[in-house]
Order: sequence, then C-alpha cells, then structure tokens
Amino acid sequence: MPTKSQPYKSISVSTEIYERYRKTFEEKKNDLAKKGITSFAGYITSMLERLMEENEIFARQAPLMEELAVDETGNIVYIKDNKTGRIAGVRVKADGFLCDIDDRNDCIHVGFALALPSVYKALDRAGIKLPKLA
Repeated sequence: MPTKSQPYKSISVSTEIYERYRKTFEEKKNDLAKKGITSFAGYITSMLERLMEENEIFARQAPLMEELAVDETGNIVYIKDNKTGRIAGVRVKADGFLCDIDDRNDCIHVGFALALPSVYKALDRAGIKLPKLA
C-alpha cells in the first residue's frame, strides 16, 4: 500500500509478462531473499532499477558502438565502431566470442556484443550454449 513517506504508482502489464516475472520470482525466491528482496513488488522494482542502470551505461557507449545485425545462425554479430569507422564481426567460438578486428576475446567490441539481448536471443534460437563463467 502506498504511504505518504514512500509513494508508489501502479502500472499495467500483460498477463504473459506478469506470469513470466512471477514464475522467475518464485523459482529464485530463496536467492532473492539473501539479497533482501522478499516480495514480488520488491523483485519487480529491483529488475526495473537494474534495467535503468544498464540502459544508462549502454547509452554512454552507444555513440561509440552500434549493433548492425546478428546473422541468422547466431554465430556472428556485426558492430559498427563509430570511433574507427570500421565494422567488427564478433564471432561465437566454443569458448566464447572472438573479434575479427582485434583478434581478441576481451576487446570493447566483444564487451559491447555481450551487452546485446539480441545476441543471446540469436544464440538461443541457434541452440548455441556458451560456457558458464566460474
């Protein structure tokens, strides 16, 4: 319930979206409680805050990089590097990603690719599983 000291606003989402978040909340309830998130509303608030932070960080880099395309196999994401004027192909390898410009797996192009939800969707559609980080 909203209080004068901490006002709240209501929003509406589709039932499908609500159910997806509710299911995730229920599945992760114990881990979330360890982080101090004990209610569904708290979980949604934390997700919105995290998304806003990610968007703010991403927006600072966006003038330097932009996603052009992810190939249909999910194996390559093409990124335009506005600083150099070049297009980087970031390829999926068995052990992660590799940039064809820098020939590295830890350059700014790979980092940018790792921040793109479309990359993960393409990998998922193609059945490509990246190794889990330790």
